[in-house]
Amino acid sequence: MLKEINAVRQIPGEFYRRWFFSSEQDLVVWYDADGNIVGFQLAYDKARQERSIYWKVGKGISHYDVDDGESSPFSNHTPLLSMDGVFDRNRVLREFRGLAGELPEGILVFVENRLLEYRAPSL
Repeated sequence: MLKEINAVRQIPGEFYRRWFFSSEQDLVVWYDADGNIVGFQLAYDKARQERSIYWKVGKGISHYDVDDGESSPFSNHTPLLSMDGVFDRNRVLREFRGLAGELPEGILVFVENRLLEYRAPSL
């Protein structure tokens, strides 16, 4: 289950954020000063080849491959994101729902709706 990490470091000048963690997925949600969700990042396939879905208000969804920063001899061990095309929305949504039992209802519905809006580009 996704469990909230309560002591999330807030960065001055950036949006307020909440972080939910499990061994399979992570979800970070950003809020504006009025309490509206303005972005989220859903990391999935953490035990295999981690990928990340990033949604931002006014921009929509982007999908990334996550380089854990451990494989390169020149790495500083900081994960790097690189664009990774389309993703299997139905699988990600099914897995997210399976882990979301303890998420606040508003976050669950918001993330589900953004994922449901995603349409893979036509080839």
